[in-house]
Amino acid sequence: MAILQILSTLLIVFLLMSMMAKARPLMSLKMPGKPLQTLPVGILPKILIHRSSLLALLTGCIFGVAAGWLPLNIAEMVGAFALVILIIPMKYTLTTKGVGVGNVLFHPWNEFSGFSAGKSSLKLNNQDSLGRLTLFVKPAEMDNVLKHVQRHVKVQSSNLSTEGE
Repeated sequence: MAILQILSTLLIVFLLMSMMAKARPLMSLKMPGKPLQTLPVGILPKILIHRSSLLALLTGCIFGVAAGWLPLNIAEMVGAFALVILIIPMKYTLTTKGVGVGNVLFHPWNEFSGFSAGKSSLKLNNQDSLGRLTLFVKPAEMDNVLKHVQRHVKVQSSNLSTEGE
């Protein structure tokens, strides 16, 4: 039983370390290109960025406390650490070469085949996979962001919709 407790505790620690590495990496990624605009990342997008780790932590803490091998005060500390990580400031960085999420991920503009803009979100479609990158942008800043994205994302003809369909 002690091995299960040790392994579970290590997994919880690794999940928290993974979340911290996304929020504040030890070594920041140098964003290629000239910076065009920097946008703050809100709390909802941060929750979405960390959603798999948060769900795993929540599940582990609930089952750990219910099974009796994880004390409630340790589960509360894990929750507090996760909350602190969520309130660490992150940003989107638009450059002439691509878009960066936090100081960890960078996507070049040629990775995207199109985009769609909503009231407060911008979905950049990835041409190589079914995935996409969603940027949550304040409505007041959406026009500036769209101006940069339209300049750099080359929309393929198969992604263009014709009116009247």
